Amino acid sequence: MLGIFSVALPLWIVLLGLALLCGTGAGMLAYVLLRFMVLGVDTGQDVETTLGQLGMLLCLLPAWAVALYFWAQYCGLTPLFTRLVHGSHGSARFSSKAERAALQRGDGLLIGRDAETGRLLRYDGPAHLITLAPTRAGKGVGTIIPNLLTANRPVLVIDPKGENARITAAARTKFGAVHVLDPFGVTGLPGDAYNPLDRLTAESPDLGEDAAALAEALVMDPPGQVSEAHWNEEAKALLGGLIMFVACHETPERRSLAAVRDYLTLPPERFRELLELMQQSDAAHGLIARAANRFLGKADREAASVLSNAQRHTHFLDSPRIVAAMSRSDLRFADLRHGVISVFLVLPPNRLDAYSRWLRLLVSEALQDIARDAERPEGAEKPQEALGSLSGTSGPVAVPEGPEAPTERLRGRSEALRAPEAGTEPSEALSAALRASDRPWRPQPHLAPALFLLDEFAALGRLEAVERAMGLMAGYGIQLWPILQDMSQLRDLYGTRANTFIANAGVQQVFGVNDFETAKWLSQSIGQETRAFQSTSHKPGEPDSTTTSVTGRDLLTPDEIMQMPPEAQLLRIQGQPVTVARKLRYYADPEFRGRFEPQTKTKP
Repeated sequence: MLGIFSVALPLWIVLLGLALLCGTGAGMLAYVLLRFMVLGVDTGQDVETTLGQLGMLLCLLPAWAVALYFWAQYCGLTPLFTRLVHGSHGSARFSSKAERAALQRGDGLLIGRDAETGRLLRYDGPAHLITLAPTRAGKGVGTIIPNLLTANRPVLVIDPKGENARITAAARTKFGAVHVLDPFGVTGLPGDAYNPLDRLTAESPDLGEDAAALAEALVMDPPGQVSEAHWNEEAKALLGGLIMFVACHETPERRSLAAVRDYLTLPPERFRELLELMQQSDAAHGLIARAANRFLGKADREAASVLSNAQRHTHFLDSPRIVAAMSRSDLRFADLRHGVISVFLVLPPNRLDAYSRWLRLLVSEALQDIARDAERPEGAEKPQEALGSLSGTSGPVAVPEGPEAPTERLRGRSEALRAPEAGTEPSEALSAALRASDRPWRPQPHLAPALFLLDEFAALGRLEAVERAMGLMAGYGIQLWPILQDMSQLRDLYGTRANTFIANAGVQQVFGVNDFETAKWLSQSIGQETRAFQSTSHKPGEPDSTTTSVTGRDLLTPDEIMQMPPEAQLLRIQGQPVTVARKLRYYADPEFRGRFEPQTKTKP
């Protein structure tokens, strides 16, 4: 009843004020209309008769206000009235049962479980998502794997340990083709490859842009190191020119980044011969010649520093395993817009620092391919028709004699290089299912956006392709889900632009917080609630006096966030109050029983 009168009493006071103002023009009109609504009498009677009925009106006003309260509650307007009365210091609150019920319908992405009803919570909006949780907090078992087991949509997932592929690959084959790119063979599954240069052609008007995007992914800009900016930009220009040269003039079997690495490590005399040869090229609208001119125009010391920087950023291409995984293309990322395809990018945690550029390349290529395909006019060449289309008008030219082609050196050895580690051999049934899933591309109308589950997001470094994609919605067929350990990782990478990720996230999922910076940021973003408290004072010989004060308090303080139980999580859904929910556990929850490959390793 207290809640009713907290709204009914202010409404009654407002209506009474209108009645007392009946002697003025606007007040008279409002009063007469109000009296007509309540009493249903003739509005043409004289004022004296009207005022004579004021006592009856005042008796009916509270009842009418109570009825209005229930009408407002039915229409969902009660929180608005309550905030007007009691929200002077903040109106933050936890989500209501009705608001959580809206997250329990449909077949959207799984984000948790209702703490009261136990029902699954889903998000089916077009916006991106973001997860903040420290190591071993349950990101895989509660966020990544449940969605891989159930989401009938295209996905690309960074899988550092290979566990996601081993556990969910069989389930993903029921939705469509599965591609596991695993250069170091940690999953033991049949491995695929992707060559970023396969989609670059000499006649493409976008060749310069595509080569620049590859160079951007190859060169990692350390956050906050302004002194490296010049050398990195010049290294990108040199790499872009070499990439275009390889795409336009190398033989098909040599069109890969391994050839770019070979050129960068030529002896100085032969490298200069290469640059002079590039100056003679009229391919790529003259961009190859311009890149060579730009480098040759530098002083010796500056040129040596730029070359050294380019060599440093391509050092990972000295790995035969990486070269083998980039020697051909078994898939096109543009197909993620047209069919339910699953792509696993597997890189062991102990190799993330050395080979994170491989992940950067593939994620950048996937985002660019999908965006480019979304801009493709209706009736244009379909993705599978373009696969393997590498013919260029320029053709091969005489290049300085170099080492034996990396592709030739590795021919016949790629399977051995990707041999599985001991104890990770998959079942024969799973391997057969993966091979059977490699079927031709088939378009599917009304397909959900491609979901990018970017675990170990910080390993990618600052990547402009990802930052741009955070501003894109389902119109481009992209939905990102970066997964980080804490807010400091995001701020270290993107600085003030970190707000781009937060502002464009329809869901913010946070659990296991153990650092104060993240807890403080989350507490402030949730907001304050208004609290009322009473104090009683007593003076001898006088009656006690009671004073009511109103103040603001964080709905969740930083220490309360850091002390949340391990099975709990916080969900901030765009346009809704914060929700305290339970985390999922794929291996224990009945909804996932029988969907995954049992593992011998102990679950976290």
